[in-house]
Amino acid sequence: MKQVLKSFNNFLDFKLINEIEVYVDASLKTQEPRWKTSLQWKQQIQRATSPVPILPLPDKFTASIHQTLKEKAGLTWKESAPPAQSQYYLYPPGGYIGWHDDAAYTFASILFLNPVWNIDWGGIFLYEDLEGLGLRGEVPTFNKCLVNAGGVPHGVSRLSPDAPWRRVIITFGPKVPESKLKDKDYSQRTLAWHQKYNIGAEYVKNQALVNLSVAAERYAREKVREASVAYPDDGKAYRWNEETTSWDLVE
Repeated sequence: MKQVLKSFNNFLDFKLINEIEVYVDASLKTQEPRWKTSLQWKQQIQRATSPVPILPLPDKFTASIHQTLKEKAGLTWKESAPPAQSQYYLYPPGGYIGWHDDAAYTFASILFLNPVWNIDWGGIFLYEDLEGLGLRGEVPTFNKCLVNAGGVPHGVSRLSPDAPWRRVIITFGPKVPESKLKDKDYSQRTLAWHQKYNIGAEYVKNQALVNLSVAAERYAREKVREASVAYPDDGKAYRWNEETTSWDLVE
């Protein structure tokens, strides 16, 4: 799976953007159940974000976005297996998304729609440099579209308390065959990346709990070892020796 990340400026027609914004604003006022939220995301991605409202866009908007992805980004797919419906995301202050790679899709695109964005507001699109030069970031510049494919690790930094709602459109490509996700190179690359940045590590504020956890693990390990070496059945007293992993006679 080759990693790809490309950017395209002035992506959508302004008239189309305005029509989408009118639809979104109207949907915020309707009583119809059009919206869903980030509460449906996997925990690794959702983490502790403020809930992110998500609005699936109607076919007329999705079709135009798909066509632009073909024309400007050069993306292709089988007509029998088109990309998913485009979705409008509203990131609130405190909103963010944990690191992931969207490897399950042939591509994923994100289109930024805020007219102005102050870098102090956060909400930066972060990703792993394709040449292994560390982490990089993209400020959500109006009408810029990013397209990633091949499992590029990325995430979104937390929005500051004084930030406006971050507006983006996400489109996922067709699903990748399950066999490609089991590719040895991809698996090794993912594991190495997780180890490099301690993905999955948890912070425990109370150090006493950490010490207790370590002590409990050591105790369990010792019990397993003790159980594997039979206690001498000669009526004498013995003490377990951790260094020699054997029973010492108590004199």
